[in-house]
Amino acid sequence: MVHLLPFTPDHFPILSGWFSSDADVVQWGGPFVHFPLSDQQMTAMLDEGRSNPPARLCWMAQDDGQLVGHVQIAFDWRNGNATLGRVAIAPDARGRGLAVPMLRVALASAFAFDAVERLELNVYAWNRPAIRSYERLGFVTEGIRLSSVRVGDARWDTAIMRMLRSEWTDSTPA
Repeated sequence: MVHLLPFTPDHFPILSGWFSSDADVVQWGGPFVHFPLSDQQMTAMLDEGRSNPPARLCWMAQDDGQLVGHVQIAFDWRNGNATLGRVAIAPDARGRGLAVPMLRVALASAFAFDAVERLELNVYAWNRPAIRSYERLGFVTEGIRLSSVRVGDARWDTAIMRMLRSEWTDSTPA
């Protein structure tokens, strides 16, 4: 059974080892992170969780004692929005159906805050496996931002997906 552990500096070398290129890091973390994923970048993510209420929560996912994933949720408390992001499954754990259970726990954590009405995410439009996982959880695509991110010489489109509190159920079938 997948459960989430708070992300700590002890996890930095594990997480950074999952990415072997700038494209890998941007796919995971968006256009404002870069390869190699450094302790400084990860410390900044943790620092956002030290406010009250937290601006960001970061977790590692564990299954049968093995670290198998990572997920983050950023908060816009003023507007009652949260953003699911920086989702990764460890390379040696891919294909085992761990993303949906991991994300279900993260979604429950976000909606446990009464102030959160909307949960959204950005995913690169070519990342069909991730989009299928998000759809299984109940996310709906709201639109596509064309040519929104530059990675090397390539331009990537970004899909914007959302789930409202009224659409959330933690018993959504996988």
